[in-house]
Amino acid sequence: MRQWESEMEEQDKQKHSERMQRKKAVVDAGIEKAQIERGIVILITGNGKGKTTSGFGTVYRALGHGHQCGVVQFIKGTQSTGEVTFLQQCMGLATVQYHAMATGFTWNTQNWDADKAAADEAWSHARRLLQDESVQLVLLDELTYMLKYKFLDMEDVLSTIRARPEGQTVIITGRAARPELHEIADTISEIADRKHAYKAGVKAQPGIDF
Repeated sequence: MRQWESEMEEQDKQKHSERMQRKKAVVDAGIEKAQIERGIVILITGNGKGKTTSGFGTVYRALGHGHQCGVVQFIKGTQSTGEVTFLQQCMGLATVQYHAMATGFTWNTQNWDADKAAADEAWSHARRLLQDESVQLVLLDELTYMLKYKFLDMEDVLSTIRARPEGQTVIITGRAARPELHEIADTISEIADRKHAYKAGVKAQPGIDF
């Protein structure tokens, strides 16, 4: 290597080191500033794939820290999924309080009254979890549909979430989240649908899609 190339390489390394030092200072300052300890509301919405997967991933993370968790699945529940099968086979539902609405998707049932009754039952389970101080994380999977189709009362949902134990975190998933959910959320992740294999005719696969 010629001398000037070696000097350029050393200059690049020095610039990289300086950039990382500046970045570390910013990260450290952010960590120092964030000292509040309380439960939060996380909203995972958008038309892209992975909302439920992300929610369950956080449940498994919490379980790894020995936390008590609760899961209520709205809309889904008639088809076996890897997330729930894992809970049943490897952990046992005693570790996680779990309830599924078990009516499938509304476009399958096409019965508003039946879906409303199932939604009310599922919400009663969710309400109990949201009042339980021993539960540190509650996943309300696909709750957004319950509000979109007016199966549940928005004010009742919001007031129950607001009144939960201070240290409890709530994760809400689903498409078309209402503005009121955006307002109550502390963290919002919106998953975009840029490209999906299903649209190219690829069949949904166990372990990947469910």
